[in-house]
Amino acid sequence: MSEPLIPLSPRQVPAELLARYQANAPRYTSYPTAPQFVPSLDEAEAARRWKASNTSSPRELSLYIHIPFCRVRCLYCGCHTRVGCSDSLVDGYIAAVLQHLDASLELVDSSRPVEQLSLGGGTPSYLTLSQMTGLLRSLRDRLSFTSRGERAIELDPRTADADYIDLLLDLGFNRISFGVQDLDVSVQEAVRRILPVERIASLMSHLGSRGMKAVNLDLIYGLPRQTPESFGRTVEQIIALAPSRIALFGYAHVPWVSPHQKELEPFPMPGPAERMEIFGQAYERLVAAGYLHVGMDHFAREDDELIQALRTRTLSRNFMGYTTRRGLDLVALGASGISSVGGTYAQNEKDIDRYVQGTGMRWTRGFLLSEEDRLRREVILDLFCNFHLDLRDVERRFGIVFRSHFARELSALQSFIEDGLVELREDSLSVTDLGRFFVRNVAMVFDQYMRGGEGEPRYSKVI
Repeated sequence: MSEPLIPLSPRQVPAELLARYQANAPRYTSYPTAPQFVPSLDEAEAARRWKASNTSSPRELSLYIHIPFCRVRCLYCGCHTRVGCSDSLVDGYIAAVLQHLDASLELVDSSRPVEQLSLGGGTPSYLTLSQMTGLLRSLRDRLSFTSRGERAIELDPRTADADYIDLLLDLGFNRISFGVQDLDVSVQEAVRRILPVERIASLMSHLGSRGMKAVNLDLIYGLPRQTPESFGRTVEQIIALAPSRIALFGYAHVPWVSPHQKELEPFPMPGPAERMEIFGQAYERLVAAGYLHVGMDHFAREDDELIQALRTRTLSRNFMGYTTRRGLDLVALGASGISSVGGTYAQNEKDIDRYVQGTGMRWTRGFLLSEEDRLRREVILDLFCNFHLDLRDVERRFGIVFRSHFARELSALQSFIEDGLVELREDSLSVTDLGRFFVRNVAMVFDQYMRGGEGEPRYSKVI
């Protein structure tokens, strides 16, 4: 087995560094980040850029569909969802998604092949078998899907059963993500998400019997009532299930964005030091079990395409998370979805009723990237995802002298260099093994919308 990509454990990070670099910071699923989006988006210019993207390279597309329905609300959740909706509302929502797609295809050439399809939520498995079948058939009627592309979907293991999974596999889905979060009963009771380990084990076994190996399990550290010992037991149980990927997200307590999270505040919640201990123990267990650390919060097996992309420095990131398909235009359908096409970001109407009743593109805010934004986006993507920046390549692509253009940023990085988090050479800028735990801080240095070096309270803490 190859050596882990990051041999350093989080628990070896000096406490003084944790204190010094504690900050609110974006997770950089986009640059500029969503708080910079404006309601006064120039829709005519955005439409022009979408049409111009049809002649760009690569021509392949990513397609994201947001399904915002859940049967119950998990108290940690920060997603745009609605609980307990009728079949008629869901039918109307699907019809609105398809009408939105038709409007999008007036701007984006329908002959462009869809390389990546992702259904997220909410809970995509809220859709009935017939609703899911009808949606996928309608997509295929309108679009051209590549034969070997990724078809991913998020499922709630509490409600999805073997029959539902069989349907998804028959419809062509080849990657499934289950939200587990934590298997400790006391934590589950606090966050209102009861999931016996036997349930997820049964689903994993069924997937294995169908030859399905591309399975992600999502965990969250930093939840109320969570301790290093309790979460250690959860991680050992997850390892025993042998998923291909594991996401280990830090809980973001942002009740000013998600007011229902206030209900968690009576429970004991891990502080920064205990969060690092929880993350560190989980990290060490996963690495010892053969998982390699990818980016900020993912772990994958050696043969996973994420690992191959990281080794070749081609890993990327978008609103769906880490991806090996860099540079693809992303069309997002559904309430609150954010598209990234042709140097634009455009967010759809968040309110489900207004989305269903709307027409056309349903954009409510967005952002038109300047050339400077595009430059900084590439710099941040490379540092954030691949921990390495080829300065000469950036200079060739954007016609700049890197050290002059980013003189202010390189000056701000001096403390990072002195603390062993970043290495600056003649032709490259790299994030060290130690610095990878602070990659959000490093990326923020190049964010021209955060000149103060500290993100707004709306962002989650780095640790």
